[in-house]
Amino acid sequence: MRTRTTFRIGLAVVAGTVIAGCANGVESPASSPSSASPPPSITTSSSPSPERTTESSPVTPSERPLPTITLTDKPPKEPTDKQPSTGWVAGMVTRGGTGPCYGLIADDGNRYALYSTAGIDLKQGDRVKVQVEATPLRIYCGPGDLMAMTDAETIK
Repeated sequence: MRTRTTFRIGLAVVAGTVIAGCANGVESPASSPSSASPPPSITTSSSPSPERTTESSPVTPSERPLPTITLTDKPPKEPTDKQPSTGWVAGMVTRGGTGPCYGLIADDGNRYALYSTAGIDLKQGDRVKVQVEATPLRIYCGPGDLMAMTDAETIK
């Protein structure tokens, strides 16, 4: 019984080897009719084969060096993100009311989302001059740079 199992395993190994050889297109030396003919992988056509074009590429993706992170000695002293300027800004009110959120498009094209708890009454479409400063609050008052509005004057 043991020899029968060994024989079956051996037969399976031989069959697997033959199938693997046939699947790869490799011929055994006994089955090739003549050794003078070129192997089938070599072509004599003038058009480049895909094998040749991949060999001519300078660097494969696995050979490229990985990007490195550049380290600085100290963190920057000033914020690296551009912060909106503080001070007086003139523009047109895009979202009015008595607050606490307002909208403003400045004359320079910047859009501001303004926050004020003072209850200042601004009407949509009015031209105003507002005093703005940066705010630590992170609330949503509409599109634009969030700023705290400390004072407002209507431009006539």
